Amino acid sequence: MAQNSSTSLKHMWDTRPHRIPKDAGGRAVIAGVCAGIGERYKVDPVAVRIAFVILSLVFGGGIFAYLLCWFVMPRVGMTITPAKAIITPKEQLTPHEIEERKPGWWLLLGLIVFLPAAGQAGDLRGTLISFAAFFFVWFFTYARQPEPPAGPNSNDDLVWR
Repeated sequence: MAQNSSTSLKHMWDTRPHRIPKDAGGRAVIAGVCAGIGERYKVDPVAVRIAFVILSLVFGGGIFAYLLCWFVMPRVGMTITPAKAIITPKEQLTPHEIEERKPGWWLLLGLIVFLPAAGQAGDLRGTLISFAAFFFVWFFTYARQPEPPAGPNSNDDLVWR
């Protein structure tokens, strides 16, 4: 059954990777973003890290893209993201979900700070190229592996540690 573009984008979003931080058993360097992307799309996390560095050096948007991923990717074993944690009233969150609020606020601040930097001294073309490059890589990686593998994203034991 063919999917229309809005269905594909919704499925892409619904099956986005989970972060796999070190304390959750991943091989994370910072927050587990690259480890989660690597696990979800079956690519080497080192290649994902290199892509973020290249995006930072060439177009200036890599740090912003990394922070944005961290902001909207749930931690493995959780459904709430740092972004959702800061907009949800504390009373509606579990104690474990409340822990995502502090990084959520810091990430929001980082996103505000690094948004102008994403465009290399205010050049909007760099920002647009960064976002387009990031989206197309995500889209084509998703097209290659539309269904998430069993593993961290489905709360099973981690495949690699």
